[in-house]
Amino acid sequence: MLVVTCPSCQARLKVSSQFTGRAGKCPRCGEIVPIRQNEQTPPSTAPAGAAGSSPPPAEDEDLPHIEHPDRLVRHFHYLVCDRQGLVATWESNGQGWMIRSGTTFVRAVRNADKLPAQGDFKLIELQIVPHPDGSHRLEGLHVYQLASRYALTRIERGEDAILGAIRGPGSLNRDQKAAVFRYIREKFMRPMWEDNQALIDYLTNQDYHSPGISPPTHPASPA
Repeated sequence: MLVVTCPSCQARLKVSSQFTGRAGKCPRCGEIVPIRQNEQTPPSTAPAGAAGSSPPPAEDEDLPHIEHPDRLVRHFHYLVCDRQGLVATWESNGQGWMIRSGTTFVRAVRNADKLPAQGDFKLIELQIVPHPDGSHRLEGLHVYQLASRYALTRIERGEDAILGAIRGPGSLNRDQKAAVFRYIREKFMRPMWEDNQALIDYLTNQDYHSPGISPPTHPASPA
């Protein structure tokens, strides 16, 4: 068991160590909380009710929905890849999901006939973090494996519906990494991502098994 701290409200949250490297929503404030191998809850050695033993601090709460997000985060970007490259994109710009049609992307809600019914699809979450100085940085990337059948057709039901097709952590092959990196370079200004060496390394190395990278831990701002 790990104990992580919400970067927004400072709530201490308990989560299984199997979710290290992923992220979930704080049940108190809704902030995205990266899960890192930082502090493990020590096993209790005192018998129940023994003098000097104490229950966990009252502020500890379980971190829910850690397997996958249950709602698209408005300031994140989301991509879907098949084995060759991008097939769909989403950003909070009012357009909703966009799907590939030839060499361009069109709105999914108006082109439902172009949604493939099956395939090997990966959902990529680009985690964009606001900073106190007003800037935004692309600090994390996580990959989810989608169901092989009817994953993309869920887009017709609503923007968040595709999250119900997540079947667990995923990984990217060489072509998919290249497509994601190309999207990042075309979509975001260099100051948003060029200092994130972990992100660049992940997208350019030959590790085709890792599910992504988590945002780095930032020191708390002075009161």
